[in-house]
Amino acid sequence: MKFIHIGDTHIGAVYKNETRNEDVKDSFRQVVDSAVREGVDFIVHAGDLFNEGNPSLDALLFATDQLNKLKTAGIKMFIVPGSHDVGIGEKDSILELFDRNGLLVNLNSKRYIKNSEESFKLYGETYKNAFICGVQGKRSRVENDIFKRLSIDIDSDAWIKIFIFHHTISALGEQFKDLDTESLPKDFDYYAAGHWHGHKDGIKYDRGIIQYPGSTEYCDEKEIVDNPNRGFYLIEYDNNGIRYIEYKILKTRQKDIFELSASGRSADDINDEILSKLTQNDGKILVVKITGKMLGKRSELNIAGIRRAANAIGYSYSSINTAKLTDNDDVSIATQEVDLTRIEADFLKQRNYNAEQIQLAKILIDAMENGMDAHGIKKKAEEWFEKYDNKRN
Repeated sequence: MKFIHIGDTHIGAVYKNETRNEDVKDSFRQVVDSAVREGVDFIVHAGDLFNEGNPSLDALLFATDQLNKLKTAGIKMFIVPGSHDVGIGEKDSILELFDRNGLLVNLNSKRYIKNSEESFKLYGETYKNAFICGVQGKRSRVENDIFKRLSIDIDSDAWIKIFIFHHTISALGEQFKDLDTESLPKDFDYYAAGHWHGHKDGIKYDRGIIQYPGSTEYCDEKEIVDNPNRGFYLIEYDNNGIRYIEYKILKTRQKDIFELSASGRSADDINDEILSKLTQNDGKILVVKITGKMLGKRSELNIAGIRRAANAIGYSYSSINTAKLTDNDDVSIATQEVDLTRIEADFLKQRNYNAEQIQLAKILIDAMENGMDAHGIKKKAEEWFEKYDNKRN
């Protein structure tokens, strides 16, 4: 028996760039085609099928077409809603629409959950000798709301037990976690994780293994720069459990990534060097990171012209990142090995911002420095506000 584990497909408007949004679709199409070609028995999706809780008609139609391919091939897809699959302030997910029409199995439909103040009882399905269940992504209070009250009716006769979840765990690093690893339920063989966009292999837990496949396409500049591959897991199992796990790499666009020091240089000099690095190509992604303190003003950089030139010779998408570029108009702080995070916090404290407001500012500053677009920054702010509101309540 074989299954595929994917997550974070983010179908919809990830970018303000139609070509890149088509790339997001193509990555999911590649997974579906691989599933049919490999003859897998089912797919588990660890959340964020869509990029937003109220996806566009185009995104809905595309997902419908791809899920119908799976249905025709006799391949079921089991999924839990991710944090992006539920609209802000809403309880139900758009995934329920596809579940009711037999195009996927939403493991957080009401028929799989019995919730009370004392307990969160979870049921699943046994399919192809695999027991599959899971918990949806939630932006805050996941441990108190679900995992501390969680009990699961596990099919002990199944060859393999699979638990799907959409959270970053402490095993990835305390600074990233929204769930302590030890809060996960025990007695599963395979923990199909989502929400973390970089893939992470082989996190041992209890008797099983936790796997993050990462997003199927780059969703922001940081991922383009820091993560070399996008992909999914192919897992084979039999009556003795898991036989093997293989990470399958998806085809993504080639990338040109340049980091350029502007220290002591004029805008014309910087413009000319960037343009000299560009080469004729067939749809590459371009990322240019400019750092240091330049002569003159940042406004003198011809960023629009660079983007036009890049587009004219074939680049499908270009990002000119000036987050760490300064000029003579910037106020400089003379200090050795300055802790910029502390300086930012101290600056805001002096202007009477409270701790929560400073925390939000840091999240937004980090997002901008990592090249996140306006849509992504908005999502970060919405997630923070929901978490803050829940904390107050």
